[in-house]
Amino acid sequence: MDVARRAGVSRRTVSNVVTDFPYVKSEVRDRVQRAIVELGYVPNRAAQQLRTGRSGVIALLVPEVGVGYFGEIGNLIIEAAAARGVGTIVAQTRGSRTRELQEMERVLALQPDGLILSPLGLTAEDLESIRTRCRVSLIGEHFLGGADSAVAIDNVGAARELVSHLLSLGRRNIAFLGVTEDDPRFTSLRHDGYAAALQDFGAEPAGDIRTAGYEFIDGFTSGSLLAERIRSGTQIDAVFCVTDELAIGVIRALHDAGLHVPGDVAVAGFDDIAEGRYSTPRLTTVSPDKEQIARRALAVLLDGPAPAGAIAYRLSIRESSAGASLG
Repeated sequence: MDVARRAGVSRRTVSNVVTDFPYVKSEVRDRVQRAIVELGYVPNRAAQQLRTGRSGVIALLVPEVGVGYFGEIGNLIIEAAAARGVGTIVAQTRGSRTRELQEMERVLALQPDGLILSPLGLTAEDLESIRTRCRVSLIGEHFLGGADSAVAIDNVGAARELVSHLLSLGRRNIAFLGVTEDDPRFTSLRHDGYAAALQDFGAEPAGDIRTAGYEFIDGFTSGSLLAERIRSGTQIDAVFCVTDELAIGVIRALHDAGLHVPGDVAVAGFDDIAEGRYSTPRLTTVSPDKEQIARRALAVLLDGPAPAGAIAYRLSIRESSAGASLG
């Protein structure tokens, strides 16, 4: 083998480096990898899979690659996989059950070592069928098949803490923004936390505000209608938005309507996407430990069931609620 000759090692050593065998001296590994690059060697993945039982590739299926949260999580998963010598196939499903099933069939034909999914349309029966063919890790709040493969924060608890923060500032007319025609599980869980916080403080809900979806434009459109209601006399002094994209859209709409955030209306979101850290004002939000999500989701595929317990999170209290950036 040319690579073995160039690196001055045996074929078995080259194979150990290609398959990421851990017990190879770093100096030898570097020498083999240099030889691979110099010769433009491409490993035969089919033969490798026959020897190891692994393809060296996983698949990541998310509703929207371009949405801030999934973009950030996707990047972290790809990098965590690369650090373990594993490649990543990425597919976008738009949250449709039909599209989710189609994309999974496409990637399963490539025989990946596992699928990381954030499903919105799949049923528990769909998931069980997929699990007979491949390891599955669920990211998000879609506990279709038991907690052993689910990687998520405590959405109810996090929403409850965030709305309690708004209430502790003296806000008493807090609306929930992000109700859609067919609410996914994460919306209902975050709404449960919202309702629990109001009950804790003896406050009444200021109403649910519908959106067409969960993107910036949906927040802006619903935020414009919200501004009209406030200008007409509706008592709303805070808005808890089910995603950061919605919250940022709402902030823009309120600004365009001449309302001050947080002076007239405090705004909070969920997910801590990068845009919220640089918006004006900076966005108060729930910040999940995304690196932990990425590591644990990958470990489910490569090492077995996830450890018990929800993913860590923290509140990032910033200018859109408190008037000063504290996290």
